[in-house]
Amino acid sequence: MKNLFRKNFLILFFCISSISFAQNVKGGLVGRWESDVIGNSRVGTIWQFNENETVEITSGAIVHYVYIFKGKQLISALFNHINGETTLDTSFVEIKGDSLIQKYKIKGKEHKRVMHRVVKKTVKGINEFGTWETTNISGQKCYYQFNTDHTLILRIPLSVQKGTYRVNGFKLKLKLKDLKEEVYNISFLSNSLTLKNSKVEKTLHRLRD
Repeated sequence: MKNLFRKNFLILFFCISSISFAQNVKGGLVGRWESDVIGNSRVGTIWQFNENETVEITSGAIVHYVYIFKGKQLISALFNHINGETTLDTSFVEIKGDSLIQKYKIKGKEHKRVMHRVVKKTVKGINEFGTWETTNISGQKCYYQFNTDHTLILRIPLSVQKGTYRVNGFKLKLKLKDLKEEVYNISFLSNSLTLKNSKVEKTLHRLRD
């Protein structure tokens, strides 16, 4: 009787441990992740894993700048990995609550862009930091993310894939709409995530607004 009780207890313990283990891996996966930018094409993806086991993968242009504010001047710098040159851009900005008005010139012609803060300001005294949404001169929706370390990331979404996912141990089963299910091995390192199978290896970095 004792042996039977012990056997049942061990089975129950391992079942609970397995469920808890899978939940911990899934919990580490939930959130927004950015892929490494592919070469000089500046094309990348944003992976959004949701708690309800749905996933969205947004592909588009991702451009990395550094920036400083000097009064009402915004000075941004873009390094060209192909020719090794750095391009400086200067514009004038005015922040009113959760709106940012930017004035800049292209070939001598003045343009104006209005950005709207994606997440409402919660920290008193910090104006520019955070993510701002706007449209470019081609009418495409784009996002400017001003970070406290003076890096600026421009994202222009081009396409979105939706699907579902499941986590079993350190394995991810990913099913995107109209595509076959793919299985990846999951590994974490600090704020990096690697998804790997026999065909491909993807490295992602956690995004925090």
